[in-house]
Amino acid sequence: MPGRIHVVAPALVGPLDWLATAEDRARLEAEVRLLEAEWTLADEGEVDGSAGEADPVQAVEDALRGFPADEILIAGAAVDPDLEQALRRFGLPVESLEPAGRPRRSAVYRAFRSLAGGRGNATPFILFAGVNGALLLLGVLLSLLVLAVLWLLGDL
Repeated sequence: MPGRIHVVAPALVGPLDWLATAEDRARLEAEVRLLEAEWTLADEGEVDGSAGEADPVQAVEDALRGFPADEILIAGAAVDPDLEQALRRFGLPVESLEPAGRPRRSAVYRAFRSLAGGRGNATPFILFAGVNGALLLLGVLLSLLVLAVLWLLGDL
């Protein structure tokens, strides 16, 4: 039976909330999940925890600064199948309570989740380039629409 348990409840932030930096609701929901986990594990030992970062790897890294863990245990319905591999970088045994054989997501999905989670170093550049590319495309389409209207009116 473990002596101390530290629960980490990352904020589950959607891509639009992340872009709008509207993470308050997600942090409150993380705090509720944290309290539920602490209550559920109360008979297993001394339990404390933290609700925090949207990036679960960053949340675990923050928790490990103040809690010398022997093992990392992953639980939850919204667990990314790649999380277990990402957490191995801390040099601790990692175990998942989810059934083995969960399908891995496509590389495109994982790249989008990394971008939406702000985990990549290139995130600001990609967002800047993407927004500017979309604005350029919109400008070209509007120009073509104006040209088509002028042509139909015979003013061209």
